[in-house]
Amino acid sequence: MEKQIVEYPCQWSYRIIGTEEEVIRSAVKEYMKEAEFQLSASNTSRSGKYISLNLEIIVLNEDARNKIYLDLKTMPCIKMMF
Repeated sequence: MEKQIVEYPCQWSYRIIGTEEEVIRSAVKEYMKEAEFQLSASNTSRSGKYISLNLEIIVLNEDARNKIYLDLKTMPCIKMMF
């Protein structure tokens, strides 16, 4: 499979999955500090246990994109991220 070519800076979307929306929102806001981003509700599982949020942010380069992903993914309130 060929590696996708991405031109930076660009808007990037992450899907965040967890169990407590307000805790996730608070953690993302604290992590992002002054950066401009949008965090919007996406889906809720049938059982209502899991919620997903879409995070959209402008990333300047691949390293910044990967750092955001790796940092957020390690937060206890975030169960899965892609």
